[in-house]
Amino acid sequence: MRLAFLSKQCECTVLKRGWRLNLFQIPSAVISPGKHYAACKANATARCRAPPFLIFLVLLTACVGSSSPPLVQRLPALPPIDKLPVYKVIGSGPIVVVLAMDMQRTLYDSATTETIVPKLLNAGYSVMSLDLPCHGADAEPGVPPLDCWARRIAAGNKDLFLNFCAQLSAALNELGAPNAAIVGISRGGYAAITCAAYNGHFRDLALEIPVTDLNYLTEFKALRVDEKRFGTDQYLRSLSGRASMVRIGKDDTRVGTALAAAFAHRVGAALQLTDAVGHRIAEDGSTIEWLQAHPF
Repeated sequence: MRLAFLSKQCECTVLKRGWRLNLFQIPSAVISPGKHYAACKANATARCRAPPFLIFLVLLTACVGSSSPPLVQRLPALPPIDKLPVYKVIGSGPIVVVLAMDMQRTLYDSATTETIVPKLLNAGYSVMSLDLPCHGADAEPGVPPLDCWARRIAAGNKDLFLNFCAQLSAALNELGAPNAAIVGISRGGYAAITCAAYNGHFRDLALEIPVTDLNYLTEFKALRVDEKRFGTDQYLRSLSGRASMVRIGKDDTRVGTALAAAFAHRVGAALQLTDAVGHRIAEDGSTIEWLQAHPF
């Protein structure tokens, strides 16, 4: 299916502040990043009636410029770990794992999560975190963390994120948490997707401005990864049926609004497009409200 065709098969409502996407807008919106108003003019409503067969095809394909089916495959087992990772939990109540950067900044620097962690604590949740790969104690001096990701994978570390997820699962087991929620922010979103797919104890998955495709990132342009090994479509089967949400700005060029919206559509996640400028969360309490509406 092509954009010119799909853009006419939608119902688009332009609100004074922001958008409201309905089911049939998503394909036309995600195909063309930066041209989200392709089917609509400001302060106007464009409507058309999509025939039933088209509705079925839109739901089936969740197009992003191609009608190829997503790469859904059986997941390999998580690798064994030698010892428990260093992690920290603050607050009391149901556990929410927040992945953003290193553990210290995630838990104690409210700017890193744009107040998500303080809001979670005030709402009565416990917040757990640990260093992402190439962050905190695992950082390489002088190497930016995402460059470190790309270099390690290029050097043959195919289990970079599986090792991390195995450590996170072991930490949760030690805490004896039967269920938890996981919130992934930006690069932490990619780790959260991976870890949630491997651990069914994560009942809620909230993704804020998430990385959903490593190869889209500037740091991976020269060191591209194998989509079969590192693509997020392989996790659709595992995540389908979980409560999930994706929040991202309408024109986030750092991680790709179109890619995040397409992932949300494929996995059946609630999609919230915000007015945030650039690569920002614009947290307004929506994440906490969503978690409260999906108790785990």
